[in-house]
Amino acid sequence: MIYCTLMNPAVDALYGMDEIRPGATVKDIKTLMFPAGKGMNVARIIKTLGEEVCVYGIVHAQTKDMFLSFLESAEIRSHLVAIPGATRVNVTILESKSGQTTHLNSLQTPVPSTVQQELLDCIKPHIVTGDMCVCSGSLPGGLGNDFYQKLIRSCKESGAFCMLDTSGKALKLGVRAKPQMIKPNLEELEEFFGEKIQGVHHIALKGKRLADMGIEYVFISLGSDGMIAIHENDCLLCSPPAIRAIDTVGCGDALVAGLVTGYCRKFSFSEMCRMAVACGASKALHCGAGALERNEVWQLMEDVKIKSV
Repeated sequence: MIYCTLMNPAVDALYGMDEIRPGATVKDIKTLMFPAGKGMNVARIIKTLGEEVCVYGIVHAQTKDMFLSFLESAEIRSHLVAIPGATRVNVTILESKSGQTTHLNSLQTPVPSTVQQELLDCIKPHIVTGDMCVCSGSLPGGLGNDFYQKLIRSCKESGAFCMLDTSGKALKLGVRAKPQMIKPNLEELEEFFGEKIQGVHHIALKGKRLADMGIEYVFISLGSDGMIAIHENDCLLCSPPAIRAIDTVGCGDALVAGLVTGYCRKFSFSEMCRMAVACGASKALHCGAGALERNEVWQLMEDVKIKSV
């Protein structure tokens, strides 16, 4: 089973309009609204790709029914701990005239400090040898920056394989638990090492330093420039096919989903990378985080370019 953590859930609202007019009242605009958060986005794509997946984490009492109904309709399993309060709302505005995208992400209120142990106790009985645990997303205040570190250690003790995709202190502490996979973006990599990183070879050098820390697979996402991937003696620059992006929100989550799915299907390292980059490209062609088309992924894989660095 693949488990995807949902520690900072959100409700995503997507608005499409010709252009933003400050001070104006805009009516009858196209709107999409759905449960989200990085773990939810990753799980949706893994399910679309055809793998069984379970969302594990936090749900707020006021939106619990919305999240559970959404997961049930998507045939995604869940182990969620309900906490008081309402879920943050993230707004994305797409302007068709300029092609610009505006993001408005609301602040999440801290969670009770007692939730950390409850979450660790919730997942432990379910994890068995051969499972995959995808630790993705930021951690809300109150949960503790060491949560992923503790979760990864617990999952590895049970024989599970772990992917870490987070930032800041949660990333620095999580790396100490030596997850088998890690996927920072360039900004997160710079924050981790505390320096500006420029150029493919400099990025690859820092990626290899992470590998030297005991991480088997290191993936550094570069947005529209693709990804640098490191495993054993391979260091690959993976470039996406040329596309006309519609909505790039969640492309990093799609990348993670592709990597995890490729690994679970025992793809070669290069084919894992090819699938991941194709997933990111497919997501960019559709509105809403977690949205892509499986057949489109297979087609886009053929146009992903991979070369050694």
